[in-house]
Amino acid sequence: MPSPRGRPSTYLLLVYPVILALGSAYSILSPLDVTAPDTNYFSGKRNIFNVYFVKRDWFWTSLALLLLQLTARPAPGLKVKHYAQVALRYSVATVSWFLTTQWFFGPALIDRSFTITGGHCEPHIMNTNSLREAVDMASISSGFVCKAAGGRWRGGHDISGHVFILVLSSALLIYELYISDRDSAHPHVSPKAAAAVAHDMTEEERKAVGGWESETVAKIRIWSRYFVYTVVGLDIWMLMMTAIWFHTWLEKLSGLLIAGLTVYGLYFAGDHVPQLRQIVGGL
Repeated sequence: MPSPRGRPSTYLLLVYPVILALGSAYSILSPLDVTAPDTNYFSGKRNIFNVYFVKRDWFWTSLALLLLQLTARPAPGLKVKHYAQVALRYSVATVSWFLTTQWFFGPALIDRSFTITGGHCEPHIMNTNSLREAVDMASISSGFVCKAAGGRWRGGHDISGHVFILVLSSALLIYELYISDRDSAHPHVSPKAAAAVAHDMTEEERKAVGGWESETVAKIRIWSRYFVYTVVGLDIWMLMMTAIWFHTWLEKLSGLLIAGLTVYGLYFAGDHVPQLRQIVGGL
């Protein structure tokens, strides 16, 4: 089935493996010791962007999407369908995030893959006095619980949750922004142009052209988009930092694949399954 004209191409998703490849290449070729936690501000897990943005990325993504939809202007005939499909796509993406990083009928998918491939929790310092502690820690099946207990997660394939969430967040927001514009009552008018037009119109003139929004509403639309751009920009930046300072190439690739499959299923699978497009929409 041919793709609709004018929509973002699936080839744009290749930007993510390119970013990971560039970051990995830098980590190999750089004269800096990427294994040292104090090599660079972003090489430490306690940097402010990691603690308050990446660790809470689904909150920021949800807030950005909510603001975008609150200020969207879907055409009257598309309004119910537009909001229903946005809610469904967001719900599916949230389930993917939850199963991958939080809970998958027990430990999350990233924890299950780690322990299945031989990973375990162990104390930071091994000695004869810590043998009992080591045995107790070995039974822990969650990376979060392991770190909370003062241990370290070692030995298995650690799917990069950072890569997963950063790719899923940025792709979802970019595509939802496109869909909001496509379904808009005035799809070819930018928010800035709308604000300029509204500034020069009376209330009667706004009603005459189909209830054009007020200047204040148009400006709120602009700032909601700035917020989306900010979240996406931080996603991309922290994806590069993750590519440089954390995880092996295979661990980053596995995080990318899970996010990529989710994004493809939500926005492009309808090209091959028309019934799916009728339900979840997409590009």
